Amino acid sequence: MRFGILGDAKIAREKLLPAIRGAGHEVTHIGRRDASAGADPIWGDVTVCSYDDLLASAEVDAIYNPLPNHLHVPMAIRALEAGKPVLSEKPLALSLDELDAVEAAMASTGHYLYDGYMVRYHPQWDWIRDIDVGRRKQISAHFSYPPQPTGNIRNVAAWGGGPIWDIGCYCLMSGLMLFDGTPELVSVIKEAEDTLDVEKSATAIIDFGDGQVLHFTCSSGSSLCQSVQLVGTDGWARLDVPFNPPPVTTGRWAHRDQTPGGMLGLGVEITFEACDQYQLMVEDFASAVAEGRQTDLEQSRHLTRILGAMVAA
Repeated sequence: MRFGILGDAKIAREKLLPAIRGAGHEVTHIGRRDASAGADPIWGDVTVCSYDDLLASAEVDAIYNPLPNHLHVPMAIRALEAGKPVLSEKPLALSLDELDAVEAAMASTGHYLYDGYMVRYHPQWDWIRDIDVGRRKQISAHFSYPPQPTGNIRNVAAWGGGPIWDIGCYCLMSGLMLFDGTPELVSVIKEAEDTLDVEKSATAIIDFGDGQVLHFTCSSGSSLCQSVQLVGTDGWARLDVPFNPPPVTTGRWAHRDQTPGGMLGLGVEITFEACDQYQLMVEDFASAVAEGRQTDLEQSRHLTRILGAMVAA
């Protein structure tokens, strides 16, 4: 599959380029607002062109869109209408109206769209989904990083900036992957940035029904840190680096009947085999396109609804 990339984004260079190549595909085109600016040498021998020329090219089979959040849906619709399946950077949409519009474009064109949450593919999430902790009751999730430079796209509300959209989405995804039921926002506490129009941090309680509660904090004003812990009636399980793990990462778990040292110790450490979760995502995307698989945006709708309510609160 020949990929065209919308923009010369850091995540595209550092994560998706090796993932696409590792999956046996290639990047042939880079679209730029100003094509005369060229592209980073890391791309190698690619065609640098305008967005319009990239979308129109018969030499591009699929689009990866790492543009700022507010351009995910508009450019996805243009790509779908140009006959290209789309791998979109997360979060796909910033409102339910946007999500309705892109779903209508998928329905009318019949092309595949994926909301690019690479964490779905890491085997650590399969492990924590399958581990026996009894009846699942609570998830505590945290994701934070230090302040970004003022001009960074994460600091512009009109572009879908702020930690809720940027990393709170991963914390909420942990609930969607580990709990049943429909998430509902119970409460949110936010701290505003002093000189920017986005939040600095947010803490939310999400009710999934049947006693299942997700509590999470996301912040762009704290040290780099991330964790997810699931607690059930019979035990607990934790992912040490749940969202941006190194090639080899670890988790821990304890069960009241199976864990030497008891429930309040360090638990049993699990080491996961090395993998590239981005490459696994690209492989599944390519398979979905080849198979004519239907797009499923159920989780995207929950994410858009809850995160949008947090931002508006």
